[in-house]
Amino acid sequence: MLYEKTFSGEDLLTAPGPDPWKVGKVKRAAYHIPGTKIRFLRFGLNMPSDDVFFGVLSSHEQGREIISNSLMMFKQDDSPEMLLLGFSRYEYSDGTLVLSADPAGGFTVTLFANYDHLTLEKGSSVGTDPVAELCGNSYNGLLREWAELVALHTGKRIPEKIPCGWNDWQYYRNEKTQEDILENAEALLALKDQGFHCDFIQIDGGYCMHLSEWEEPSERFSMGIEKLSRHIRSLGFRFGIWFAPYIQNVHTLVAREHPEWFLRDEQGELVRLGNSNVGESLLMDYTVEGTADWLREKIRFLRDTWKVEWIKLDGPNIATYRKGVLSDKNTTVQQMLRRTLRIIAEEAGNIHVEGEGSMTAAAGLVDLHRVQADNHPLWQIGDTLYAPTVYGKELLMSFLHRIWWCNHRENIVLRNFQSPHSFLLQKDPPEEENLFTEDECRVQLTSAMIAPGAFLLTDPIRRMIQECPHLLEKAKMFYPVPEGRTEVLDPFPEDGSAYAHLYKLDTGSRILYGVINWSDTEKSFTLPDSGKGFYKSLFTGKSVAGKITLPPHGAELAEYIE
Repeated sequence: MLYEKTFSGEDLLTAPGPDPWKVGKVKRAAYHIPGTKIRFLRFGLNMPSDDVFFGVLSSHEQGREIISNSLMMFKQDDSPEMLLLGFSRYEYSDGTLVLSADPAGGFTVTLFANYDHLTLEKGSSVGTDPVAELCGNSYNGLLREWAELVALHTGKRIPEKIPCGWNDWQYYRNEKTQEDILENAEALLALKDQGFHCDFIQIDGGYCMHLSEWEEPSERFSMGIEKLSRHIRSLGFRFGIWFAPYIQNVHTLVAREHPEWFLRDEQGELVRLGNSNVGESLLMDYTVEGTADWLREKIRFLRDTWKVEWIKLDGPNIATYRKGVLSDKNTTVQQMLRRTLRIIAEEAGNIHVEGEGSMTAAAGLVDLHRVQADNHPLWQIGDTLYAPTVYGKELLMSFLHRIWWCNHRENIVLRNFQSPHSFLLQKDPPEEENLFTEDECRVQLTSAMIAPGAFLLTDPIRRMIQECPHLLEKAKMFYPVPEGRTEVLDPFPEDGSAYAHLYKLDTGSRILYGVINWSDTEKSFTLPDSGKGFYKSLFTGKSVAGKITLPPHGAELAEYIE
């Protein structure tokens, strides 16, 4: 692929004059790519909800900018080569890439590093993260090469066994009770007898006062979390819990007793989040003295008192932190987040730590990481597509599995009945929860099977057993949870789709193919030549032809049988 590096920044940034220098956003590299049209893959490594998608930019689209977090890939139609641009280390910044049409012709790609409010005194310097520039014909190979390059700097934390079990969030949300947890624990014993590998029971948000008074249970958990953990473990399960130490509800004890611990803006006012997942809240500034000790104490409490073996770590959101100014002007937001995650990893020891925030900050410091947004049984919200962005990203991010961590999808929704606690009911005016059609549910199941990672059921199990055991039966194909790493077979789709349609997973003992029609119209797709073998549908058990016609929002999951 033709391209030219037009700018290369310094490896060491030094204060340019006698006055203190607030480093801010620094241009690290720039490239020019010729042509009239370029295909790109926009990456979202800021948060699980940060979109990943394929797109096309034409040279006449002057003024349009494609902004990508941390990484970006490019391809031209007249060449099999692809170009990957990003960074090979993310210690100082998460990195930003900007693609735009060049007024002189072709395209410009500019890489930036954000040093936030880091300030250098006269003559002092700060290092930089090296730029990664990879070119080749293999889409899957380039992504693996980049991920392994980053892992050389960050290290890795990968569980020997992929964790699986049950989580309450998609049905009960913040309204759960201890009785809900206990009922599901008992019902899960019956599933274990049927061959479901349910090792963990994980309690999500809503178990504590003010949604973030971590050691004080809400009135719906009157028996206390320590006793509840003991009971769950006595049934043969391992105990997991949700924990969000980067935000605190304004009514928590720490928020009232230590206002100096929280992030402030440039005017010195506290940064308030009016609608976070713990209500009105403040952001912990972990560059303030005392905050690191508080964090260590909380992890030790979860580990030693509650006997937690899986911490579902919500956050940190690097973009939210950039609403304020860290107390320590010698530290970037990225540096602060990596320090906190290192503290959590050190104190957690053998506990599984699941990241749900900035992926580059968490690289090498968590055992699992969420790679897509919250799973809800709805294809779109209003005119905005939802399910494709969730499962499309899950599939496209599967290259990270077992390189930085064990990938983790959001929990699997099987039920065919509505939740009385749906987030849609909290809207004004409230809306009823949508449910997947059978075809849309197949998209979810295909994505979950083809993109390996941690696997958690989330429906009310007793009701599922009583009312729709046939839906639970579908989930049996996930056990044991498949290994391997997904290959994307049609990157930069020619039909203009934001997501690839064809995927392959070689588990070592099985070869599986996923085919997904993201569109609103019927479409046909061709599987690779099966040679002497044939394809068998995991949904129907019947043979599948090499050419598959799928309905709108439809999918096929097929095993290659030699």
